[in-house]
Amino acid sequence: MSQFVLGLLVVMAASVFQGCFMVPMSYVKGWKWENSWAVFCILAMVLFNWIFAVSTVPALSDIYSTASAKELFTPATFGLLWGIGAVCFGLGIAAVGFALGYSVIMGLVLTLGAVIPMALGQGDQFFKARGLVVLVGLGVMLVGIVVFGMAGVRKETEQGQRSGQITQFSKASMKLGLLICIAAGVFSCFSNVGLDRGRPLIEIAKQLQTPERWASNPVFALVFTAGAVANLIYCGYLFVKNRSFREYANPGFLKNFILMALVSLMWIGSFIIYGAGAEKMGDWGTIIGWSVFIALSITIANGWGFAQGEWANTSPKTRRLLAAGLGTLVLAIAIIACSNTRLVS
Repeated sequence: MSQFVLGLLVVMAASVFQGCFMVPMSYVKGWKWENSWAVFCILAMVLFNWIFAVSTVPALSDIYSTASAKELFTPATFGLLWGIGAVCFGLGIAAVGFALGYSVIMGLVLTLGAVIPMALGQGDQFFKARGLVVLVGLGVMLVGIVVFGMAGVRKETEQGQRSGQITQFSKASMKLGLLICIAAGVFSCFSNVGLDRGRPLIEIAKQLQTPERWASNPVFALVFTAGAVANLIYCGYLFVKNRSFREYANPGFLKNFILMALVSLMWIGSFIIYGAGAEKMGDWGTIIGWSVFIALSITIANGWGFAQGEWANTSPKTRRLLAAGLGTLVLAIAIIACSNTRLVS
């Protein structure tokens, strides 16, 4: 088995954790969103993030002391931008609804998160066989996300009609909401761009005898810590606005904390595993690997949503659209995986 194929399989395993990580959060009771998200930020983006980094990279302090200021500042900056994208994600979904917002945001995250590293590092490959196959695969992925979005809009409409609670958005709020969603999609892809631009740090880690599978961890430590800053500032604003910090005193704190710890472990674990797989895939890891990681995690997350009854009280046509969208994403993954075959590489 080639290193590329092995890396692709590792990335697919990472997408399972990414697609499942939000499931435990649905069982958190008695907390507002900011209560859960603040715990998640502290545990996933800071505590567990650094535990993974320190435990897997013994020479971590030497790596940082060897690196230049630019080599440290670059991934941290992209991490801060990614954190702003995470804040915009919640605002955009609230403004235009989950189905439309999720489709716009994830479409941009998937596409830009692959195309930007490709343009920066493999720009000469855009119109060669391998690059064209990847671009075709990305195009098919976008079609799948659009179809999924159409299914989501129908779901919200049909469920709203049955419950008598149809959400209406004014044209002004819809335009503003879409702009926020676009910002969320653009900024949210920067976690992967930060990993790609953090390659000098990865090379230093390898030179200091860090195993290849963990060489991405010093980059993720900086990216997600910087991202936590933006998220925690927003949570602090919501704590003051909603007076919700007191929610931590509600019964069930320990249960909620354990659930959010599980959410945090699965989330940061998915990125650590993704980084290990992407590194095995070589220069195309943050391009092909990212595309598969996001597309497959969307498919798995929606499978969980279907199993938990999120698509109950919808028409057969809506469920067929959902199946078509998810099937298209799977087809796109297969197309992108073919980019490494001898016929096109």
